Amino acid sequence: MSEQHWDRVLELDPHSVGVRVEGLLAEVEKAGGPAARDAADGVVRELLHLNEAGLARLLDGLVTVPGVTEELRVLAEDELVGGLLALYGLHPVPIEERVLVALDRARRRLGREFTLIDVDAAGTARIALAAGCGGGCGGGAEAVSETVCSLVQQAAPEIVEVVVEEVAPAPPLLQIGLPSATAPTGVHA
Repeated sequence: MSEQHWDRVLELDPHSVGVRVEGLLAEVEKAGGPAARDAADGVVRELLHLNEAGLARLLDGLVTVPGVTEELRVLAEDELVGGLLALYGLHPVPIEERVLVALDRARRRLGREFTLIDVDAAGTARIALAAGCGGGCGGGAEAVSETVCSLVQQAAPEIVEVVVEEVAPAPPLLQIGLPSATAPTGVHA
């Protein structure tokens, strides 16, 4: 592979590729109608299946090498590599773990507390946001929600929707002290 080609591949932006593919599929449909679009979608699906099989075989061979499993986890943190592995269901880090890492980043960035409620089978992540901010908020509710959504979808691109729900803080616990060692004044033991 030439150095120029290698540089171009390393700089590839997955989002712009997705936009170009959608544009090309729209052109196919415009030129040939819905049947042409369906055929083009079929070609894309078959190429994706081929790539999935190749990646699965590559990963299957790599995990037999001592120490590679941890290296794969590190590589999967790259947005392009992680997104590709997630697309094919081959990501080495469970989705919930990746969402929790994203929520920790959001907490550090925004100064707010977040809790993962669940990730359902449809790809929706429900996140609880503690109400109130004690003066250290990272912006309004909409800005907080946008930041959380962006961080979660970057860490777990297979998430199709992020729902951030503000929850009221739990009431403080009543503190009950131990009886004093001395009896109250005027009471005889």
